[in-house]
Amino acid sequence: MTLVMAKPYGSLIVKLLQSHAIYDDDRTYWLLLDQHETAVRQHFEVIGVSLDLNRREGYARLVQPDPAEDDPNPPIRLIRRTQLSYEQSLLCVLLREWLEEHELSNTLSSDRLFVMREQIRDRIELFFKNQPNRKALLSKLDSLTEKLVENGFLKQTRRDETNPDNTQYEVKNLLKARLSNEKLQEFRDKLQAYVESV
Repeated sequence: MTLVMAKPYGSLIVKLLQSHAIYDDDRTYWLLLDQHETAVRQHFEVIGVSLDLNRREGYARLVQPDPAEDDPNPPIRLIRRTQLSYEQSLLCVLLREWLEEHELSNTLSSDRLFVMREQIRDRIELFFKNQPNRKALLSKLDSLTEKLVENGFLKQTRRDETNPDNTQYEVKNLLKARLSNEKLQEFRDKLQAYVESV
């Protein structure tokens, strides 16, 4: 039996396939990407997948273009599109705007945006003001937050078991790739219409 030697960047290939993104604060994988970027790109190009590497924003992810509508043999979809619910989309928009505000602030202490659970709740609560049960609302918001952690848009950086409101998250710049300025404006218009109707 012939032994197949794994490539030195094999773990990075697996990580990219398993994750929505890798970030520059994950030094092990980021260093591997720095060292083997060309080989990693070539590996995925063979199967019609591209490496979207944004060094400025500090993330890397895999993308797969949509096949042409008239393609008689469309490729198998390797990169699944994550469909977000209305509430998840709403939270993404609010976090994306928050990122924008953070970047435009003249008193930046850090390029990275860290927010508390309580701050997230305060921002989104306006859109759930008709919710009669506050406990159910908090549980729903926690579920939304955890879903965005799973999707790579948020990263929990500190958990506070004593006071969950002090649990801290980092808002990841991957949100910018998911929500372009045009898409953000489209959501803003919808949200404004919603606010005016309630």
